[in-house]
Amino acid sequence: MLLTAQAQGPRQDAQAAALLAKHRAYVGWQFGDGTFRTMRITGYITDESGEKTVNFTQLWEGALYRQTYELPKRPGISEQSGFTGNLFWRTDINGFTTPVYGDEAKYLASITALQQEGTTELPATYVENKTIDGKLAGIVRVTMDRGDAIDLAVDPETGAYVQATVDPGGAYEATFHILSYADVLPGKKIIATFRIDANKHVHTHATFEPNVAVSDADLHPPPPIASWSFENHDPYPITLTPSRILIDATVNGVKGRFILDTGASSIFLDDRFADQANAQALSGSGTTHTLYGNVKNRVRRVETIAFGGATLHNVLVYTQNFSGSDYRGLDRKGYAGLVGFDLFAGAIVKLDIYASKMTILDPSADLSGVHGLPLIVDLSEGIPAVPMTLNKTIPVNVYLDTGNPGIIFFGPDLVHKRNIKMFSGCANIESLTIGPITYAGEQACEWNFAANNMLVGYDFLRHFDYVFDYPHGRIILTPNKN
Repeated sequence: MLLTAQAQGPRQDAQAAALLAKHRAYVGWQFGDGTFRTMRITGYITDESGEKTVNFTQLWEGALYRQTYELPKRPGISEQSGFTGNLFWRTDINGFTTPVYGDEAKYLASITALQQEGTTELPATYVENKTIDGKLAGIVRVTMDRGDAIDLAVDPETGAYVQATVDPGGAYEATFHILSYADVLPGKKIIATFRIDANKHVHTHATFEPNVAVSDADLHPPPPIASWSFENHDPYPITLTPSRILIDATVNGVKGRFILDTGASSIFLDDRFADQANAQALSGSGTTHTLYGNVKNRVRRVETIAFGGATLHNVLVYTQNFSGSDYRGLDRKGYAGLVGFDLFAGAIVKLDIYASKMTILDPSADLSGVHGLPLIVDLSEGIPAVPMTLNKTIPVNVYLDTGNPGIIFFGPDLVHKRNIKMFSGCANIESLTIGPITYAGEQACEWNFAANNMLVGYDFLRHFDYVFDYPHGRIILTPNKN
């Protein structure tokens, strides 16, 4: 079980224990005491103007949960995430489920402990008194196995948590500003509203249904909307340019050339090509967040996308006007768009860069004969990320983006905390290392990445061949003759 009620003992110092006891009395319950065996919560997120931007539903049974997010402007299209008791998982809009591992899983474990009142019996240390929003609070740091530390700001008068910082000082540091609690049962409170970091968006838990009936199926990942069929598993050619990996695909019978982009969290079609392919436009619109700004998009349904002998059926894609902004460098070549996460999410993709070939396999394919460096990959953002080491000593979380032609990017937190010397927003890194592999002397530039996140592009990635096994949360990396 993710959360376990521990007997209070010497792992909590006296000041920490007193503040946590005050909080436990304030909320009137704690995880595992039988008060809330199950829970259904519905809610929403509002922006600075008060407009609802996201609707959500959460379902708990103990530490197990499943949550669904939907944009009001895109009814019927949702993404989901959850915890099975052994594994965190997420889906995209096509329902493809991928596991969440590593630091992201530790972060999610701590958030679960916070929201389900699993913090008061954890090992705890009093840190300091601190003024928060004009009011003095006591800071208690709790730690948990397989989770991040949490700094809890406790109101010494009421016992309410007024703030909680997950992974303080770490790569996933996030501060939850707790605005209010709600009485779910008489004398039994749960966090009702909060903000995260400096973001002004307010998360609101609007309705609570305690101890509802919950089946195993209610908590399992949903079946995917899209599906694969495999006529054969033969490799088919891809095209390499000095800065791109290009693939041909047939969308509803219309052939197009695409940039293969592991940095794209979905499949993106150019609007003109989508019209040619008679891709059905669904109601609503939205925004794609890119390195170059925000771009308006739509969701369309495509009957088939064929990649060689493999075909993706009934797939939702995003479409936008690529000619309006040279997003990710479509190079003004009239490419049909970007092929990203949904190519990889429900299949195994072998990418032989040196041989200019790609093979798409059923997720049950036997990979025992594949040799290379196996990596557990974080897919929580729809973009593969792996742990690496910068300049021999700095742990970083690196996104692998074949759609980025070359420059390495890192964020201001990393630049300032590690005193990296910059010139005109860029610097030459000493090294970037993963296992026995070192990437040295390359230029890196600052972009708005949080914490220790970085991004490497095609210039680094072309030196390897890959097995992308997203269904099992891994990549196998093999240096090639490049």
